[in-house]
Amino acid sequence: MKKIIMAVAIILGGFSAVQAQAPKKEVNKTVLTDTLQVDYKTRYISSFWDNFYIEADFAGRMLMGEDDSHLSFGKRLKPGFGITVGKWLHPDFGVRLNFGGSRLKGWNSGATGIYAYKDSWIDDFDPVREYWDSKGRDTKNGYRQDLKYYELNADFLFDLYNVFTPNNRLNRKWTAQGYVGIGMLRAAKYHGMEDNIKTGFRFGLIGNYNITNRWGIHMSLGSEITNSSFDGELGKGRKFAGILSGSVGISFRIGRQGYKVVRLVPEEQLAALNHAVTLIRSEQTIAGDTIEVIKKRMDIGSLLTPSVVFYPGRNEFNEELQMVNIFHIAHYMMRYEDAKIAIVGNTGGTDKHLAHQRAEKVRDLLVNKYGIFPERMEIQAYDMNDKYGVTGYDQSVNFTIVK
Repeated sequence: MKKIIMAVAIILGGFSAVQAQAPKKEVNKTVLTDTLQVDYKTRYISSFWDNFYIEADFAGRMLMGEDDSHLSFGKRLKPGFGITVGKWLHPDFGVRLNFGGSRLKGWNSGATGIYAYKDSWIDDFDPVREYWDSKGRDTKNGYRQDLKYYELNADFLFDLYNVFTPNNRLNRKWTAQGYVGIGMLRAAKYHGMEDNIKTGFRFGLIGNYNITNRWGIHMSLGSEITNSSFDGELGKGRKFAGILSGSVGISFRIGRQGYKVVRLVPEEQLAALNHAVTLIRSEQTIAGDTIEVIKKRMDIGSLLTPSVVFYPGRNEFNEELQMVNIFHIAHYMMRYEDAKIAIVGNTGGTDKHLAHQRAEKVRDLLVNKYGIFPERMEIQAYDMNDKYGVTGYDQSVNFTIVK
């Protein structure tokens, strides 16, 4: 019995000891942090003359009327052109004006009547059929339509990449946009056709590849829907005709590109932010944990510290430790507004492709979080350890002064 009582006492004593020690262990593992959450709005500001571009396109277009399927794909596809002037109002959306022209081939298997009957026309008068009859063509079972037309279009563009990724359109090699718009189409007097003006609804997709920060190439696929009488056929009721188009072309960005990023902080939170910054500046830090903010302008070719250290083999870093280093670089760029830096992905212990991706990630943060213009930064990738004769820079992105 005594043994049983002693065993229970030992168990209860051990349980009490565990309870007494548990809070201490928990305290040892707890890190006290101050968190200040700020609800702010972001605005992208640019001059009216910023973010313009021009494009020139070679296009292929096809008439998609009711009877046009009587002709083969190859016989209906005709070349055309397009000239565009556009402006991005925001990283997510923009507008453009487009002027283009083309020939269109189609087929009519019935009576026509061209756009609007004239008072002098008699019943069953068909100027298109009369034109083809004068050329000695058999129009008994219908005839081939041949149109020349020009169009003036106004489109609204929206960036598809920015739906899923941060607003860094200017820094990507590949971009994609969608567009919707309206167009004014004018069929010229040609092969028996009278002048005709119609409006159309446009939509499509655009894929771009940025060769440099100015030049790019693109491909687009789109469609335009208009009234069925556009091709000369009346009596179609409320049916529609369509124009399917595809194009390839080049683009050039005019003038200054990019936006100034403004964070709008509610007034009641501004005092709290200033207080938090004051506390951060006054904190005592352990030597070696942080690097002093650069207080003087560095010479060209100088290595700008601190660096941003990534996880081995990954394009990710510890944000809690590394974002302050990115802030230091942004602070330097804000202080010296004419300075230009190279963002260097260190290839020491890392392949060049990953090093380049890391440098691009840091650049995107400087652009999108701190509003540094991308023209002030260039991406490089080489072995920092070898070039500067240093150690400890593996898996890092570094910064050098180039202007």
